Amino acid sequence: MTSGAGVEPAEAVQGGRPRGRRVVRIVGACVALALVAGVAAWQVAARTAVVEPGSWGNSGAGATLPDCVPGEDLWAMFGTDEDVVLVQSVRNASRWPVTVISTDPDVFRFEPMADDALDDFQPLSSPADGAPDRSQTSDRIVIPPDREATMWIVDPQGDLPTADGWRMYENAELAVRVLGVERELPMPLRGTIAVGGGEPTAARLDRALQEACEA
Repeated sequence: MTSGAGVEPAEAVQGGRPRGRRVVRIVGACVALALVAGVAAWQVAARTAVVEPGSWGNSGAGATLPDCVPGEDLWAMFGTDEDVVLVQSVRNASRWPVTVISTDPDVFRFEPMADDALDDFQPLSSPADGAPDRSQTSDRIVIPPDREATMWIVDPQGDLPTADGWRMYENAELAVRVLGVERELPMPLRGTIAVGGGEPTAARLDRALQEACEA
């Protein structure tokens, strides 16, 4: 008839087991919900991260129109016998590092990132002197948040000419990889690059100046 001290009645033990299982199920459900929410946030972050044109560019030997010419979103014009070499920066506007990949590496290539953010605005050379050696550039670059990378643009090809013989280029063919998710993301250039035409570049520039600036 006597029971030892500290020995729990069978009813108490049996009553505690369901409560323990409920706690485990609740904790498991909370962990699962947290994982689902985390994966969703990760996917949103990866698919909404963007790169954009940076704060500077150089059109090299290309002819440029002054601000007084209205209605022209034109960055530079090159004749058919001229080497098309330009450089501009690409900015990571996201909160995470972004790998930027050129899907046309013969045209769009990147310099290595500088150690110091203050050097983000110093290309290896002037585009007027030609593009850097291919070994000095890469088809991809990892850009830290709120930093800018240098992108070279060399002899774009492929666009159909306009009626007056100009080929117009407006986007850099890029892809981005963020948090393991990769997607194509064409990026606008600083302005339209026009190549060719039915007359020398200087003649078109002079005509535009006469029609707009001297009006």
